[in-house]
Amino acid sequence: MGIPMNGLRDMKAILANERKVGGAVEAALLRLRSGEEYRNVCIVHIDQLGAQYYSVGFVTEQGERLIVNVHDISVISAPEHKKIRELNNAAYKREAINNKRRYLKRLFDIYQGSYTVHFWQEAKMIIDDIGVEALSPELSLLVSNVQDQAARTA
Repeated sequence: MGIPMNGLRDMKAILANERKVGGAVEAALLRLRSGEEYRNVCIVHIDQLGAQYYSVGFVTEQGERLIVNVHDISVISAPEHKKIRELNNAAYKREAINNKRRYLKRLFDIYQGSYTVHFWQEAKMIIDDIGVEALSPELSLLVSNVQDQAARTA
């Protein structure tokens, strides 16, 4: 179970700070004024001009990306901030896990053996977000090497 969101402002804050807090925003139901309903949508973008929110971008369970004007939204039911591994939207979960894997691989490539505390904190947050089982064999090996190196220096 995720952390309940109280409005577009909370959702926008999570999306803006995704790298620091991880996870994603998923709503149990999003209903448009036209009557269309989408279950387990992941909200991926909220546009704002000044103090006014004007559009919401989301990914459906079928992987379809939609951007709608906020005036066209009737209900956003049970929005929550969840870890990626806890998402019910399989299409977005796959995409987010692949993106996080690529980012984690780039982190390892950039630091190339000189792993800092900040690197390890960010890597652990990503691993916690996607789950250890989602790591590729190559990333699992890199993580275990870093853990061994950290254990030896501690």
